[in-house]
Amino acid sequence: MQERLKGLFADTLGMRFVEVIADRVRAELDVREELCTVPGVMHGGAIMAFADTLGGVATSLNLPAGAGTTTIESKTNFLAAARTGQTIHGECVALHRGKQTLVWQTRVTVDDRLVALVTQTQIVLAPKQTPQEVLAALFSEKPLEEQKTQLATLERAGAGLYRAWAAGEADAMMKEALLAAAEREEENARTLEHGA
Repeated sequence: MQERLKGLFADTLGMRFVEVIADRVRAELDVREELCTVPGVMHGGAIMAFADTLGGVATSLNLPAGAGTTTIESKTNFLAAARTGQTIHGECVALHRGKQTLVWQTRVTVDDRLVALVTQTQIVLAPKQTPQEVLAALFSEKPLEEQKTQLATLERAGAGLYRAWAAGEADAMMKEALLAAAEREEENARTLEHGA
């Protein structure tokens, strides 16, 4: 994970991952002056970013192939200060792992003292489908006769598009080719509907 996030925000923060498994992610971060809100005290936003990164990483380990994620809600309770020279530790565990959302709780500590408790919700972003996959999904798990009816409807829609394009076509040869394509689509629809 360390290598995967190299050059990204987690790397900029200086996060070090200690454990990365599907139901728990642990990391640590040294409190430096550039992460402070006032001299010597770590900025709350840096703590939240640390915890949010843990939840995002944990979610990424639980996603279906090709899916993505983003945080849709995050709540932080700040309970103590983290100071320059200390190291914060974060442990992120699952509260809920559903198909659409995952909820994580991250405990941020310094020397076993609770600094912050963060609960965040991550949404699962479905992978982008190719046009072929979208069309295939229209037909999946449907009886053959229903598939034929759907395909005939699509063929007739294609015929309508070819005719509309032909109506606006100035080139006579192209117009003829478009009308011929429309007729093939209609013939395909008739074959699907009547088997002839």
